[in-house]
Formats: sequence, structure tokens, C-alpha cells
Amino acid sequence: MKKLILSLFLLLAATVAFAQRDMSFEVAGPEAFYNQVRVINETSLENFHCRVVVLNDDKSVKELYGVFELKGKGDSDSNTNNAIRIKKGSLMGIQFQKSFTADISFFVEYKDYPFFDVIIIHLIDPDSEYE
Repeated sequence: MKKLILSLFLLLAATVAFAQRDMSFEVAGPEAFYNQVRVINETSLENFHCRVVVLNDDKSVKELYGVFELKGKGDSDSNTNNAIRIKKGSLMGIQFQKSFTADISFFVEYKDYPFFDVIIIHLIDPDSEYE
């Protein structure tokens, strides 16, 4: 019970520290479930954090999937959360700290490996040729 209360408190505290800009997407890959998220920094930015969350239909945070630390261009960070299997059709969001003011776009791809399926989020500069 203590762990549940502590987890809810930490989720609430983390929600306050992160901006609520709309960077959301619906999981639309070919698999029924995904068990890993990888975030790749393809921007010109360095040393920043983002978090990936599972959203409710009204885009409020349902669950924190993970916090990702990204250093330079080409860096990636992944998180396998065994407690959360992401279902196809789920709404997910990417959030940044409120102090983070850079303009970023993203695109999503899906990879199927023998024992796990991955959602890969590519963070890109808005003027990038990809999207």
C-alpha cells in the first residue's frame, strides 16, 4: 500500500515539473502489444530529458511509462517497463520539462524482434527532411 501511495505521489510531482505541450500519438503498429519504448535524439539539441506517458482519451496522464535522458545527436535511450504492456490503439504522449522551450517534432516507427516489440520515437528538428 505504501508503494502505491508513493508511486501516485511521485507521478503527481513529476506531472507538475513537465510541460503539457501536445506531442501525442496513437499506437498504430502491426503488433497487438508493445513492451519497450526507445527515444532517439535526431535534433541539434544536447543534454535534455523527456518522458513518455500513456494517456487517457482526454489526454490526461494515465501512467508514466519512463523518463529518457538524451545527450547529443544520435543518442538514444530505451525503457522496458514489464508492468506496462502498451496495447495497439493506446494514446501516448511525449513530455518535456517546463524549462525546455525548444521546438521539436517527432515521428514514430515500430520494430518487431523475436522476443519483444518496440515503439521507436524519433525526435527531430522541425525543419528536418523527415516526418
